[in-house]
Amino acid sequence: MPRTRTLAPLFGLVLTGGASSRMGRDKATIAYHGTPQWRHVADMLRACGADPYWSCTAQQGDAWLLGDRAIVDAVPGHGPASGLHAAFSAAFSRDDDAAWLVIGCDYPWLDAYDVQRLVDARAEDVEAISYLNPGSQEIEPMIALWEPAAQQRFLQAFDRGERSARRILRTCALRLLDPPTPRALENRNADLADTVGD
Repeated sequence: MPRTRTLAPLFGLVLTGGASSRMGRDKATIAYHGTPQWRHVADMLRACGADPYWSCTAQQGDAWLLGDRAIVDAVPGHGPASGLHAAFSAAFSRDDDAAWLVIGCDYPWLDAYDVQRLVDARAEDVEAISYLNPGSQEIEPMIALWEPAAQQRFLQAFDRGERSARRILRTCALRLLDPPTPRALENRNADLADTVGD
């Protein structure tokens, strides 16, 4: 009988970003659903069985009382890639053979069902799972599940100077999902708290 590989345990990573020059404030503090996005996304991750951590600044971690759940960029200045690098590096330094379910704070119409579909798509021969945006026909790397093998690919590519999570995902054994609704993948770079329920 062939040996089956047990899927790695699941961590969650909330990519909070920082202050948005276009919004004029921290994107993660906008409450589209009655609670700030940094907390709302973590609640979705927990609902899907992922133990949440936050990719954030030291100031955010202190203000939100995150303690050791805050993961601060070790190599800042490269946007979300810096956050992924810090999280993946931290896990490997602890010898945690865990997958990371990564969700950005910029997706107010994303819900727990959309996130759970990433978890349900896990398989032994799949290194990463993400959504394909039907409008742009591009991978959504900030809504993705990275198995340990994909994390290793990311870290190796980052060390070579690659900063595009999307390009790195393309090198993985990648499973792409179609979103239930295109709106789920809309990335909001304006304060739409008054219209998110439309």
